[in-house]
Amino acid sequence: MTAEVSIACKYESFNALVQINDPDQLLEAFLSQLTPDYNGKVETEIFERKGFDWHKMLAHGNSTTDFDPQRKFILEHKISPEQTSSWFYQASQGGWYCGYQPLSNKQYAMFFSLENQQDEIIDEAYVQLLFGFYCHQLCGLERTYRDTLTGLYNRKAFDMRMTALLEKGDSPARRSNLARPAVFVMLDIDLFKQVNDEYGHRYGDEVLTTVARLMVDSFREYDLLFRYGGEEFSAVLMDIENEACIQVLDRFRSAVEAHQFPKGHSLTISIGYSDFDRKLTLEQLIDQADRALYYSKEKGRNRISYYQDLLLQGKLEAV
Repeated sequence: MTAEVSIACKYESFNALVQINDPDQLLEAFLSQLTPDYNGKVETEIFERKGFDWHKMLAHGNSTTDFDPQRKFILEHKISPEQTSSWFYQASQGGWYCGYQPLSNKQYAMFFSLENQQDEIIDEAYVQLLFGFYCHQLCGLERTYRDTLTGLYNRKAFDMRMTALLEKGDSPARRSNLARPAVFVMLDIDLFKQVNDEYGHRYGDEVLTTVARLMVDSFREYDLLFRYGGEEFSAVLMDIENEACIQVLDRFRSAVEAHQFPKGHSLTISIGYSDFDRKLTLEQLIDQADRALYYSKEKGRNRISYYQDLLLQGKLEAV
């Protein structure tokens, strides 16, 4: 490969990231642009520092601490919170660590290794520069698509992601390696207006933040979680059967019911869900889950209702 071609390819790598307006797709685009220059098998992991810990970043906007404790120890001691950028080879793990802190309060790190290291030459400057560019882009997108209070996806992200998931031209072949949407969920904090009226909006914000955290803890890392508006949230559960879906939803419902909020307050949530049918419009899909949600409200709150089941029982009319 000539120098001119290599430079052009690298320019296209940065250009490819600029085109992305979805945080999840940005990670996929970054990894795809990072690896073409290397013929060997590449292992790449991205981490975000949260407090004193490093969390491994996964698809669909979530993160997990479930990774090798030794690697976590190395990350904590080799990349300090004050470092804006770093690059070093870790012989014990046979790979490189790249740390970067964009112009924000966040810090990211990447572990990068090749299967056939002796046969490859790492272009350190390119890898560091592309990773830094990825970090800046990610922070910018998250400010656009994340709810500032809860950290969940916001309504703008909801409209964008749902439209993409319902897109009729998305062929099975194109989605063969991606998680498939199976269930759409709407949920609402019961009697939240009374909480705001009695304790004030600042306390109400604290409740919303806590419910969002319980939501992240209860759902799986590859499910999509949104703050739909006010005290209402929504979710898309991927690749799940109905029995497992009920378990996930009830785990969340029980977690909220059992949680002791400040001032000794107890709260509950009502949930409605529907099969994610890509033949429907977005409005129809929302309407189905919404009807199931309001059935839960009408029947005493703090419960889960399934739209298709209610149809079979004749308790709701079809959308």
